[in-house]
Amino acid sequence: IVLRPDIDHTEINATYTNSLDDYDAPNTSLSLQHGQSLFDGRFKVRLSASLASAMPPTEAELGYLRGLAAPAGTIFRATPNIRSADGGPLASPEPLAVRDNPAIASVAPGADGMGGLNAFSGRIGRYNFDLFDPAGGLAVSEDSVDYPYGRRQSRQSWFLSTTYDALPWLQLGLDTIYTRTTVNRGFDVFRGDLMLSAASPLNPFGRDIVASLNETASAFGEEYSEARLELISILGGALITLPANWRISLDAQYARNFARYRGFAGVDEDHWQLLVDRGEYNPLRDTQVHAAPTAFYDEVLVHFGRAGHFTKLGDYTAIDTAVRATNRSLSLPTGDGAAAIGFDYRFTQLADYTQHLTYADGREALPPVLWDGRTLERVSVFGELQGPLVPARLLPRWIASLEGVLAARYTAADTSRETNLAPTFGLKIGFGGGLAFRGSATLSNRYPTSAMSRRIELTSGGGGPGVNFTSIYDPLRDQTYAVRTEEDLNPDVLPEGAVTQSAGFIFQRGEVHHIRASLDFVDTRKENEILFLAPQAIFNLESLWPERITRAPAEPNAPGGAGAAQSALTGLINVASRHSQNWNAALDYTWTECLGGELDLGLRASWVQTYNQRTLPGQPTINQLNRPDGSVSGLLPFRASWNTAWTNRNYGFGVEGHYYHSRKIPLVERPAQGGSSIAAYAQLDIFAQCDLTRIWPQISRLHQVNAQVRINNVLDQPFPRYANDPSGAAVQAYGDWRGRTYSLSVTVAF
Repeated sequence: IVLRPDIDHTEINATYTNSLDDYDAPNTSLSLQHGQSLFDGRFKVRLSASLASAMPPTEAELGYLRGLAAPAGTIFRATPNIRSADGGPLASPEPLAVRDNPAIASVAPGADGMGGLNAFSGRIGRYNFDLFDPAGGLAVSEDSVDYPYGRRQSRQSWFLSTTYDALPWLQLGLDTIYTRTTVNRGFDVFRGDLMLSAASPLNPFGRDIVASLNETASAFGEEYSEARLELISILGGALITLPANWRISLDAQYARNFARYRGFAGVDEDHWQLLVDRGEYNPLRDTQVHAAPTAFYDEVLVHFGRAGHFTKLGDYTAIDTAVRATNRSLSLPTGDGAAAIGFDYRFTQLADYTQHLTYADGREALPPVLWDGRTLERVSVFGELQGPLVPARLLPRWIASLEGVLAARYTAADTSRETNLAPTFGLKIGFGGGLAFRGSATLSNRYPTSAMSRRIELTSGGGGPGVNFTSIYDPLRDQTYAVRTEEDLNPDVLPEGAVTQSAGFIFQRGEVHHIRASLDFVDTRKENEILFLAPQAIFNLESLWPERITRAPAEPNAPGGAGAAQSALTGLINVASRHSQNWNAALDYTWTECLGGELDLGLRASWVQTYNQRTLPGQPTINQLNRPDGSVSGLLPFRASWNTAWTNRNYGFGVEGHYYHSRKIPLVERPAQGGSSIAAYAQLDIFAQCDLTRIWPQISRLHQVNAQVRINNVLDQPFPRYANDPSGAAVQAYGDWRGRTYSLSVTVAF
C-alpha cells in the first residue's frame, strides 16, 4: 500500500562522484530495484537494495585552515611548541635574532626527544605553525592537515514490499526496511598542555617548561573510532473498499533504531601529567613520527565502554498505528467533495543507558552516569473536509469555483504540555482562464521533539574525559579558539504557539505550451518560539545568558578584561515572540513539441520580507535581517534556483543554477569578519544524458541503458568568506565542500 509495483521491472543504477580538482574524494552508490507480479497480478513484490560510500575532502586538499592567521593563545601544531613556565628565556645553543622570542621554542620534525639542547638548534625563539600530520587519511582536529570536511561513511539499505489483493474489496500490504550506516572519524587527536620540570633529565632548558602538543593513539589504527547506526522497520496495512466510495485503511508500524559506538571518550589529563612527571612520557618528541608509550594507552586513554568493544549508546523503539476513513467523491449539498477522518496512536521508548568510561584494563575513569529511559504515548484524532462552499450555479460568471477545506488534529498525551489542538482553514477561488486565488490559516501549539532522556549523576564528580570541542569566536576577547560544549536538557521549555496565514495566486494554462506560475505571501506570528542556542549564538548573546559560559580567571592584561572561555552550555530555550513575513514564487514552462523533444524551464524564489524577534520579555524587538543578534543562524533574505532542460527519448541536456543572497552578521562578529555581511554566492550546474542503446545497438537486449554526465559548480565559484563558520574554515559553505565535482551515472533497465 505504501509502494504498489504494477509491472515486472528490474533496474540497476551505479553513480560515481568526485572532485574535478587534483585530489580524490569519491562518493559511490549502487542500487537494485526489482518488481514482480504473480498469481495473475494479485500478488506483487518489490525488492530494493542500495550500497553507498562517501569520502570527504581534507584540509590537505582544500587548504582553508593553512590560509588563516595563527590562533591566539596556546598553539597546538605539527610538533610540540614549548614555552617557559615563568616567561623567562630558554637556554639556547646559538645566538638568537632580534625578532625571536627567547621564551618559546618548537621541536624539530623527526626529533625523538633525546637529543638534548643541540636538537633545538634553529628552533629557539619561534613556534611551529605547520599543521599536525599523523600517518593516515583522516584526523578529526582543526590542528591537523588531515581534518575532514564532512564524514567518511558507508551505508547499506534493503527494502522489501509486498501487496496482495486478497478479495475484490480487500488489499493487504507488508513493507520491511533494514538500513545500516557506518561512520569512521579517522584518528582522534588529543591536545596536551604538559609541564616538564627543570629537574627532569628530559628537559635541556634549565627551567620549567610547558609543552603544547597533539597526540594520537596510532596503535589502534585510523578506523578505531567508529559509529554504527541501524534501523529495522516493519509496516503492515490493509485497505478496505466500502460502498459509496468509502475506503478504510489500517496501518501498523514497528521501528527499532540502534546506535553503537567504539572509540575514545577523551584522555585523563591528570594521569597524562603524572606520566610526564615520572619520566614515562616524553613531550619533546615529534608525535607525528614517534608513537606514544604503552603507559599512555594503559593509563591516559579513556574509552566508551570496554576498550576494543562496541557499546550501545541508543536503543529507540517506536510503534505507530492508524485507522483512516476517506472518501474522495463525497456528495455534499454544494457539490462533490472529499472527507477524511481517523485515529492514530504512537508509542515511543528509549531504553536506559549507563555510560561507562574506562581505562584499557576496564577500571572506571569516572563514576557511571545513568541516562534514564523514557516512554511517551500520544493519541490523536483528526478530520478533514473539503469541497465547494457554494453550488456552481449560484456563482457569478467571473468565478469558476469556490472551494474550502477545514481540517483539525487533536493530540492527547501523558503531559498537558504535549496536548494540543491544531486547526487549519483553507480557501481556493477559481477564476476563468486558469487563474485561482488560495489562502489558509493554521493555529498550532507545538511542543519540542522530546529529548527522550534526562541525565542522572549517580555520584558527584568533576570534569573529565569525553569532552567535545567546537570552534567559536569570542567577542569579548576578539579571538577565535575551541571550547568544550555540553547540552542542557531543559525540562522547562514551554509549548510554542503559532498562527500562520497565507494568501496567493496560481495560474496554469496550455497543453503544448504549458505554463504554471504561483506567488504566495506567508505571515507567521509565534509566542514562546522554541530555539536551539548553538555555541556561537551563546557567545554572541552572553549578556543575556552569562551563566551558560564558564570562563577561566582573567590573566594580566587579558584581552577585553575577560578570561578565556572553558565551556559553553547549549540547549533549547523559549524566545518571547517572533513575527516573520515571506514571499514564495514559482514559475514552470513546458513546451512538449520543441524540436522533437520537450523543453522545460523552471524558477523557484523565496524572499523574507520581515523577521522581527523579541528574545526576552521586556527586551527590544530585533530586526534579524538587518541587525541580527546571532540567535537565528543562516537567515537569508533571498534565495533562488532555476533550471532549463531539453529531453527526448534518446538524449537530453540541461543547466541548473542556485543563488544565495548576501546576509548580515551580528555586530559582535563584524570585527573578525572585517565587514557587516557575508557575500552572495551563485552556482551553475550542467548535465547531459543519453540512451546508450541508440549509440551501441549491441546492448539493446538490455532493453534500456541510460547514462548521465553531470558537473556541479561548473564555474568553480569559491565560497564567500565567513570568519566564524563553525567548521573553522572561515568560509560559508553552500553545498558540496569539494567545489566543482563531476558525476557519472548509468542506469540499466531490464
